[in-house]
Amino acid sequence: MGSSIVWSPELLGPLITTGEALPVRTALCWMKDGFPDSPPGGGSTILVGGLQTVLETADSPKEAYTWLRENIMPLVRAVQSQWDRVGLVFGMDGPGKLFHHNEADDLVYFGRLRDRTKNIRITLGMWNGAATGEGAYKLIVPGTTEVGGYHVKRVS
Repeated sequence: MGSSIVWSPELLGPLITTGEALPVRTALCWMKDGFPDSPPGGGSTILVGGLQTVLETADSPKEAYTWLRENIMPLVRAVQSQWDRVGLVFGMDGPGKLFHHNEADDLVYFGRLRDRTKNIRITLGMWNGAATGEGAYKLIVPGTTEVGGYHVKRVS
């Protein structure tokens, strides 16, 4: 099923109406306390909230990137191993202009600055090389050409 970052209200809407977002802290606790027997809500998608807040409150882009590598990447892998038919969606607040895809290195950066070296390499931090080339898929807002998120099928 894979994992996604989604900031588009149109794409998040159906997920929010079927259940509430799980705090990122709760999902991270699974890594040390153990996973529940079944996914929260019993559905095929786990919506996780709060990641954008963590990234925005980090002291630096480097610190945020390191935190993603040490916490979110292992969580994504563990959820895939625990429930191979369950998708993991990190609901972001947006707006979409905070997410910048750079074609030169095929990474998505998160941040407010024009200089990408001062923003967070979000896809590399979360998904490593699985988010480059054919691995990452743009999630397009229905009826538009606007990107509302990114999806990676599997992180190995």
